Amino acid sequence: MANRNFRVVVAGAGVSGLFMAETLKQAQIDFTVYEKAGEVGGTWRDNTFPGLFVDVLSRQYEFPFQPNYNWSRKYAPATEIWEYVKKVARDRGLARFIRFNEEITSARFTDGHWQIETAAGTKDSANVFVCATGFLHKPVYPDIPGRDEFAGHSFHSARWDHSVPYEDKRWGVIGSGASGVQITEALAWAGCDVTQFIRRAQWVHIRENPYATWRERLKLRLPGGYAREQRKLWQFINEFDRWRLKPGPQREAMEAEYRAYLDCIRDPELRAKLTPDYNLGCTRIPKSDKNYYEAVQLPNAHIVKGHIARVAPDGIVMEDGTHVPLDVLVYATGFDPHAYMRPMQVTGLNGMTIDEAWRERIFSYGGIALPGFPNLFMLYGPFAPVNNVPVPLGLDQEIGCIMRLINEARARGAAVAPTAAATERFLARLDKHFPGTVWVGGCKNWYTSDQPTPVLWPLPQNEHQAFFADAPLADFQFTATGARPQP
Repeated sequence: MANRNFRVVVAGAGVSGLFMAETLKQAQIDFTVYEKAGEVGGTWRDNTFPGLFVDVLSRQYEFPFQPNYNWSRKYAPATEIWEYVKKVARDRGLARFIRFNEEITSARFTDGHWQIETAAGTKDSANVFVCATGFLHKPVYPDIPGRDEFAGHSFHSARWDHSVPYEDKRWGVIGSGASGVQITEALAWAGCDVTQFIRRAQWVHIRENPYATWRERLKLRLPGGYAREQRKLWQFINEFDRWRLKPGPQREAMEAEYRAYLDCIRDPELRAKLTPDYNLGCTRIPKSDKNYYEAVQLPNAHIVKGHIARVAPDGIVMEDGTHVPLDVLVYATGFDPHAYMRPMQVTGLNGMTIDEAWRERIFSYGGIALPGFPNLFMLYGPFAPVNNVPVPLGLDQEIGCIMRLINEARARGAAVAPTAAATERFLARLDKHFPGTVWVGGCKNWYTSDQPTPVLWPLPQNEHQAFFADAPLADFQFTATGARPQP
């Protein structure tokens, strides 16, 4: 029976929101999840473009409390990931805690509580507010003249228009990131006339994506098999991803492997267009399981490199005057990586808003909390390990720490926030470790954007685990609210 004297509100019913919901349910804490859409799933609900599949091993995307023994492939298609997320919500009975089609527009900390308002006019009050809004949820469109003048179909990759037929259309894809690569590859192999517009080449991981065998599935079902295989997987990833963190033979071997992928491009001019001029890993690496480099050599596929001057009603005009006629235009231009919970208006102590707090630099304590915002927690907030720790593993560690803080705050009848000094120590520690990583050195990436350093975790996953396991209470300030748990 949940304790009604203490409430938590969670924003978002994607992977992180459902993880938090299940944890709160098990702890018998009263909570409500507000979800702006009509279904769970977050990014896996919103992104439905052709060719989309998970860019890490399927088993890296499992909730630790609900194993999946039946992934169809090593890297599952997006539809399969979404079905798994929905199944978790059904099996765990989480829908009854979710208010669908209600987007939180504002949250203000007043008199020891968070006052919540939604776009539908709902007002709620909670002791704790958790932002599980994801870090890639706000689509970004490029600032190109004439964008609204295009006469054909146009849409963002995260808002795919499935009413548009593939056949007899000249497709244009703007963007060379993960979505741009996967969409171009899928359309090319489908026989569509497709032109991809890129400003710079990306390193692309060409990898095999075999179907799971019955032996692999059986191994997971044997007594102790799943725990053993997951332990081996986490250990492998912890060692493998170190090439991103420091120079050495492992990084050199990775760079040689990626350069070799380009050898299949027979046209020297096309190979030059698609050869990156920056270090491997500086940007997030697009993944291809049907050989993007072979796909763009098909006679129906075209690469146009350079700056777009404007969008015309019938296509794209490049800076050099080249005109490319199109019927459909797809903006595979990514998301605002530093939006986090915004455009939600979040206000902490003394009327300080998130926008004001982050005006000069985005910061956080461990990616989960902010000084001046008591009892506000974020999941995969600024400086979370979005590129070198599997999401469910990182969430498990973050949520474990958040629950310890919530329980301590309840026991004290207080609200909790990290101190400014502890937050500065956290940021200084990360700043010290960025030199030598693949994310620095002049390459433009969405991790950094306009920030002084990449907004990432530049350490191995075992240190991420240790940080949250050992986070000292001295790093936090507890402000009395009088909201003690009932006996």
